[in-house]
Amino acid sequence: MSSKDDTIEVVESTQVDEAESMDTSCISVSDCSNKENEAPLEESSSDDFVSSSRISLLESVCNGKQSKQDICESWIRLYRHAPVAALVKFIQFVLEASGSQYQMPSGKELPVNYSEVLIAATARFGNKRLSYPLVIRTGKCYARNIGQFVQCLMGLCHNAGLLFDDMLSKNIIAFLLVCVDSKVRAFRHTSTLIALKMMTTLSDIVSVETKQLKDMWSKLFEGVFLERSIDVVDEIRYLCLSECGLWLEKYPQRCLIADYVKHLFLALQDNAAKVVECCLMSLLKLNKNPELRAACLELGFTYRITLLGLTMSAESELGQMAIELLGLFYKANPLMLDESMLQVIEQLVFAAHRGVAQAAADVVPYRYKETTSREEAILILARFFIRFEEHEHAAYLVDAYYGRNDVVLDWSKMVSMLLLPESLDRAECSAIIEILTRSIKQAVTGEIPPGRYAEELVREAQPNAKKKATAVLLSKLAKLLKQYRDSNLDLTNLLELPQFMSLQHKPFGELLEHIKDIMFEHQDNAVLQMGAMTLKHLYSLNVSHGNHRKELLNSAVTNYMIATTAWDLSIAGNSRVPMKENAKRLLDTLRLLSTLYARFDLNEWQLTDNALVKLQNAVDDWGNGKQDSESCLSAESISFYLTTIYVSFSWDLMRLKEAAKAGKDVSAECRNLRRRLDNFLSVCFQLIEQGSLIQMECDGFTYACDIFVLFSDSLRRSNCTPIRSLECKSNINDYELIESFVLRFVFDGGVAELLPAEVFSLLQSKRRILASYCKLVFNNVMPVMRACIVLQYYDSFYPVFGDIMRSTLERCLSVNPTNFGMTLMHTCLLVYKRVRLAFPDPQLAASSSDFADLLKLANVLAEIFNTKQLEVRSGVLVLHRAGIRFAAEAVSAEATRPPKDLLFLTVIQQFVPQLLAQDMMDVLKSLELFDHGTLPQSQTNDWLPLLTYRNALELALMQSCRRDDLYNLPSNVVD
Repeated sequence: MSSKDDTIEVVESTQVDEAESMDTSCISVSDCSNKENEAPLEESSSDDFVSSSRISLLESVCNGKQSKQDICESWIRLYRHAPVAALVKFIQFVLEASGSQYQMPSGKELPVNYSEVLIAATARFGNKRLSYPLVIRTGKCYARNIGQFVQCLMGLCHNAGLLFDDMLSKNIIAFLLVCVDSKVRAFRHTSTLIALKMMTTLSDIVSVETKQLKDMWSKLFEGVFLERSIDVVDEIRYLCLSECGLWLEKYPQRCLIADYVKHLFLALQDNAAKVVECCLMSLLKLNKNPELRAACLELGFTYRITLLGLTMSAESELGQMAIELLGLFYKANPLMLDESMLQVIEQLVFAAHRGVAQAAADVVPYRYKETTSREEAILILARFFIRFEEHEHAAYLVDAYYGRNDVVLDWSKMVSMLLLPESLDRAECSAIIEILTRSIKQAVTGEIPPGRYAEELVREAQPNAKKKATAVLLSKLAKLLKQYRDSNLDLTNLLELPQFMSLQHKPFGELLEHIKDIMFEHQDNAVLQMGAMTLKHLYSLNVSHGNHRKELLNSAVTNYMIATTAWDLSIAGNSRVPMKENAKRLLDTLRLLSTLYARFDLNEWQLTDNALVKLQNAVDDWGNGKQDSESCLSAESISFYLTTIYVSFSWDLMRLKEAAKAGKDVSAECRNLRRRLDNFLSVCFQLIEQGSLIQMECDGFTYACDIFVLFSDSLRRSNCTPIRSLECKSNINDYELIESFVLRFVFDGGVAELLPAEVFSLLQSKRRILASYCKLVFNNVMPVMRACIVLQYYDSFYPVFGDIMRSTLERCLSVNPTNFGMTLMHTCLLVYKRVRLAFPDPQLAASSSDFADLLKLANVLAEIFNTKQLEVRSGVLVLHRAGIRFAAEAVSAEATRPPKDLLFLTVIQQFVPQLLAQDMMDVLKSLELFDHGTLPQSQTNDWLPLLTYRNALELALMQSCRRDDLYNLPSNVVD
């Protein structure tokens, strides 16, 4: 090249920051151009073609002042008169589109050394942020503009007979091949986009079958697609494979089918989710094409293990598409999946993601071939559920089939099979009953099983589902209840069904009688609770059944009072009936009483005082070591007494509030309730302290917490003085007792001990206690800052208690961000002091594993602040300020010696990313508390926590001030 050619002409860039100047939907003209105030290319005279060659082609494409067709036609006219100028203009377009400010020298002649051009252009990236147009926020619109222009230009060149012009095709393809091989990501990315759009246009030219066309295609395919489809940059691989899917979908006659489809299957092993997603989407479309189905099926068999692995992907959408694709292949070829593979897919019916579950449910029927009758289909579904009996309920199974397979909605056939179960075993009957119940519930209420999610989870009831359920069940439910009354699980499910029936104008007296009989015959808690819930629902439908309700409740109370009298006689030694029998009778009647009391107000029978006396005596007996005596009530009876008394307080409070609102005098009743409350809390704390039996301790703890929440400071807002007097004010002794039990019971041992299935009940008890404690915290019964004794275990016990503590943290944050910030600071401080006690030397402490665990805890706690940062800024700011003050407290006598707790700044440093830019300066000023003067070199390490904390703040401040600039930018232009 000549010296003149070596001179790089620099034209002042008009680019401005995209965060300020770009339109929200598309890149602005000035951001794409390196020229100013240039007229559009419209003239057609030869003189004007020379002048127009200086106009930025990219600017014309992006500004929208001219249609793409007009711009392309102008370029073609320029090419006819001055082909070199037109080619230079296109090369300039590619360079500018990549973000380079390099200008091709005027008077450039062919041939051109494109590698040297690229080297010169690389040095002229004006973007100091190491970004380029395709990766900024408006990159999609920008890419669309570029792609449309290239396709339009190639199409018009074909129409004008220029597509196979040697000079045009040879130079454009040669330049693009040099660009796509560049080490600079911007050139590689942009030129790949342009080359792929050229290939798409070539694929569309089906009327021309020439060797030259095939040569052009092959050269671009080998030089661009094959090389860049394995590029290190996700976006470039994505471009190649999405375009490949388009070629196969729209122009299959232009492609080597087997070879091209193979690239999509190969890319399923890509580590970028969006690349895999685009391949799966393409394959699902291509499988519908008869010309491609055979190739897809053949390659699907080869890559079935890869697809099976994707079914369990963390990206649920990928798993769903992989299952759908495997399902299509399996339907076409039953040999596609072996037994073990089918078992993997079948288990995904119970997956949390709804799309994955439904896709898996579509595969299951084909596993068992076509059935000859609906009874067989239902039986297959029931047996399938039995195979996965480790799942607690059928709700997930029903939801997976719901809306996809109407077998779960054939309630009439299910009922018929249950009434005539000769061909069914007991497990199959139970499975059908549970499927029937969950299906009716979902169809009537539209409720989705708890824990199941999807991108668009629509909760809609099925039209007329309640009427359909009523027509199927009304005349047969009583028979089913009678037929399956010996199975608690079946009975619980069947008792739930009336809640989803339309019975307002239907006679259901027989049904009420059956439920009443069940309530007095059964002792299973789940059956009784469901029966009471259904009775309350039925009574609310028709007031004419008030007498039935009164009779039921009176019978339950009478039986309890008779059992109490018999028990008292046994204690006094005046009963002929064995004490064990009277104890069991009391337990059974108490169980029913507590269950009914939870749904119906039994205040008219005045049971609470007597129950309190019985409870106090029983707890005293256990405290005195008499639990093995026949005269001592069982732990289960004590639990039911606790429940009965607690629900009586709930009814009393509701009734007194309504009376006070109506202007009635409730002073005497409030005094009586206050006395009962104090006695009840005393018994609960006695249970916690004496530690006779862990279940009793848990019950006492739970009900004490519930009382504190129910009679909390919310009563202060009442206008009635007697109602305000009911507030239960906890004191420091209560706090300490509650906290000591939580630490002793919940956080005793490690996480690994709670994971085995055999200790599941213990884990549930611990979660129950922790949830009760957390209720005290976020209901402001207990000061939030005291929760640090629990929060110190947030990270270490996250696998088993993380959901409870996370929910508590989020609720506390929403109530008072400032108080929450101080709570997190004290949580970290609590652990920090323990670490320093074990490692008095700060440098040894900093290198210890305990301190590393503390930093990890601080990191996970800091994540809570990441939502709604503007609203919670006060909490983050106060945390930093308080942490700095603590670290600066114990100042050494020597000016150059650091405070002894300076290391705590390293902990607070974990919360720097949560600070807003406007607060970082304030925190930096707070560091003026540390006046260390000029540090000797030998003491620099002693002050390292302060130096790293300050550096972290300054770096975060610098980045925050440039946050718009740094939005969505790559780490480097060059790989």
